[in-house]
Amino acid sequence: MSDTDNVILDIDDVCISYGDELAVRNVTLPIYEKKITAIIGPSGCGKSTLLRSLNRMNDFIHACTQDGHIAFHESDLYASSTDPVEVRRRIGMVFQRPNPFPKSIYRNIAWGPTINGFSGNMDERVELALKQAALWDEVKDRLQDSALNLSGGQQQRLCIARALALEPEIILMDEPCSALDPVSTARIEDLLFELKESYTIVIVTHNMQQASRVSDFTAFLENGVLVEYGETEDVFTRPENERTEEYVTGRFG
Repeated sequence: MSDTDNVILDIDDVCISYGDELAVRNVTLPIYEKKITAIIGPSGCGKSTLLRSLNRMNDFIHACTQDGHIAFHESDLYASSTDPVEVRRRIGMVFQRPNPFPKSIYRNIAWGPTINGFSGNMDERVELALKQAALWDEVKDRLQDSALNLSGGQQQRLCIARALALEPEIILMDEPCSALDPVSTARIEDLLFELKESYTIVIVTHNMQQASRVSDFTAFLENGVLVEYGETEDVFTRPENERTEEYVTGRFG
């Protein structure tokens, strides 16, 4: 982990507050390029708050303030000269519950490139994104149907395709399988391994088995504090902190 050349996001001493309540406390960790990093921890520990800071989604939350430094390719993500819209194009996000637009499957995928001024072949862009999200074969004959007619698992893969259509470098996923059945969850997990070839992925999950299966690195948060961070195998089988061991083995209390 000493090869800092592969750090695409560098989180340094980040604190995030909602009003007077400190939700994330002095978190420092690297996010490595084309790896999957899992953020785990009990409910309310600051996982999603930290994740949202990585593409400035917290900008939309009233009274949310942030200290510390986050660098994307060594550039300050929160500098006054940084365009937050461009940040969210390059660092996409998939939410906990599938949230397709009430439009056709095609328009769901084409929407982002369209509003960002894409002037290439939209049919090709839509097809590529759906193929990357392992959905093309299931929907290629009904692209003009409403996305709301898809199953929950298909809707979540559609939301992944929608993020991919903007050609981001990083994909943030906030518990993307928590609303899905086991079969759909397995499809998403298989997809993550394929996407890792081209994208950096940061996933928040409450599912210990999922974190251990899909991620290369794991960060364990408790009460907003980073308790432990390291390669996933080490965190799950040779944790350095007793609290980590209690959490990953289910003895947490």
